[in-house]
Parts: sequence; structure tokens; C-alpha cells
Amino acid sequence: MAQERRSAHRPPRTVEVRAPARLHLGMLSFGNPDVRSHGGVGVMVDRPLVHVRLRRADAFLGRGPLAERAVAFARQAAVAWGLAEGAACEIDVVATPRAHVGLGSGTQLALAVAAGMHRLYRGSDSADADPVAPAPIGEACSFEAAEALEFARAVGRGRRSCVGIHGFSRGGLIVEAGRFAPPRPSSADAGFSPLVARVRLPSAWRCVVIVQRDSIGLHGDAELAAFRALAATRREVASELSRIALMELLPAAVEADFAAFSAAVRRYGRLAGEPFEPASARLPHADSTAQLIDLLGELGIEGAAQSSWGPAVMACCESLEAAGALVERFDALELLPQYEPIIARFDVQGATLRVLE
Repeated sequence: MAQERRSAHRPPRTVEVRAPARLHLGMLSFGNPDVRSHGGVGVMVDRPLVHVRLRRADAFLGRGPLAERAVAFARQAAVAWGLAEGAACEIDVVATPRAHVGLGSGTQLALAVAAGMHRLYRGSDSADADPVAPAPIGEACSFEAAEALEFARAVGRGRRSCVGIHGFSRGGLIVEAGRFAPPRPSSADAGFSPLVARVRLPSAWRCVVIVQRDSIGLHGDAELAAFRALAATRREVASELSRIALMELLPAAVEADFAAFSAAVRRYGRLAGEPFEPASARLPHADSTAQLIDLLGELGIEGAAQSSWGPAVMACCESLEAAGALVERFDALELLPQYEPIIARFDVQGATLRVLE
């Protein structure tokens, strides 16, 4: 029966995957062995997106921005899943957010490549494949939560924050709980921070993603060193962040209360940044980012916060018109040479895959 199914549903030769960007508003806590670490709040936006195309091939080859990283992720997935030696692909990285500016480009690229490899080599041609026929050519399909976790395992993502992993599947405003370090034996899946809540934000709302053009945030070994040097999050700070997330931010999102949501974003972002100040204050963009958030407040944008280590900043707008007006003000203030503003939707579907060939 498996052989008949493989013949009826030939494996695809080419697929494309599109994934939203991730904005991280800050962690609830870290550094306390008896409290979950690295949980936090984040949101997915549809721009700037990750867009990759993968084609079956006899050897790995990458083209486009971050092509070497994309190929490395594909190799990782092939090894993790025990694929045959000839299970390779050519990868065209059509688009990707700037790396190391707070948009989650590394995780989203890794998951997108893993998703493509999975569809090419572990999809309808697998002996244990789902007997349901695959989506027709050109039709987009999305991913379930378990699939996103499987992709993350294969490419080694999610060792700290898992906002981007949860958001890869179905998008949304994400609240994750974090993990105990070291993991507790009773944990069902100690490898990943569990999802606490996912809320789809109203379709009319917009997010202006503002990125300083000449700066990047902490990453790699420098980021690891910063975490090791930081003091543990004070319990009262973690408690207040949890209260804001669960009693202000989430209810405002569910009730589509834009004013309350914006106020909660600002409060959460400012407080979540306090434990990181000893490291973040030394970054070249620290002062300009603080000034940018203050400026946004003066322009009437209450819901503004830095993403991760920055320099990306999210500015919440109630409508497309309000987002456009904000970009026009940046132009009038001659800020466009310094900042790149991108009008985005709050993503509500997560990553999608299409079979092209």
C-alpha cells in the first residue's frame, strides 16, 4: 500500500516557503534556577518576510542573502532525519530580514529551510506518509505546532526563546512560559518553552517596523557572554511582567482594545528591558533607540517597544492610514536616511509552503 501511495503522489521537485518575521518584546525571567527562564512575549509580522525556494538536487547549493546559513540548516536537517546521502537541494534565498537586528531572521530561515527539506524528502514519498493527498501545485498550506517543533529540533533552534517557533505555526501574539534550567524530569518536552497563549490581532491594525540602518544587536558568542554576565531577573520584575502580559496585554488583544494594548506594549517593553540594561546600554544604538521610542510617543504612538537586542523597534498603529501617516512624518523629519520604516500586518497564519513543481 505504501508503494502504491508513493506512485500515486509523486514527491515534489521544487517548493517555496514564506515565513513571517518575529518581534520579541522581552523575557519574563532568566537566571533563577527555581523559576522558568526565557519565557516571554512576542508577535509575528508579515514583513520583512523570509522567502526561500528549495529544489531537489544531487548536491547542496545556495544562492542569495544568507545562502551559506541556509545550506548549513539544510545539511543539519538531512543529518537529523537520517536522509539518504543524495538527499540534497539547491536553495534560492529570495528574501530575508536583516540579520541580528531583532527580527528573528536566523530562526525563521532555519525553520523555513527545514520545512522545505521535510516536504521534499519526508513528504508524500515516505513509507509512513499521511495517506491524504498533498495540496495541489500552487496551493499554500500552513503548519501545525508539532511540525514547527519538529523542524526546530532538526536545525537546533529554540534553546532560549521559542516565540519564533510558536509563531512559525499560525502566527499571532505569542506568550510562552519558559523552561527550568536544568530541565525537570517531569517536563513533557524539556527542549522547548511551552506556548501559554496565542491571540490573532485585529486585521485592521498595523505595525511599523523601524530599523536603524547602520547598527546590529548582540548575537553569537557576544550574546552568550552577555547572558552569563547578567544578574538574574528580580522576582518582583518577573511578577510584574507576568501581570502585564496576562492581565493587560492579552485581554486587550482579545477585546481589540487598541489603546489598552498599546499602553501594555510600552509598559511591558520598558520593564522587560531593565534586566538587560548592563549589556544593552553599551550597544552603539542604545541612545538612539531610546530617543526613537520617545519620539514615537511625541508623535502619538503609545505602543512602541524595542525587539530583542534591537535596533528594530515596533510601532503599533490602529490602521493602515495611521501607519502611512507615521512614515510620512519620518520623511518630513528627515529621518529616513537613519531609519528604515516598514509597514507590516500583524501575521495571523504563520509560515506557508507551496509546491511549485
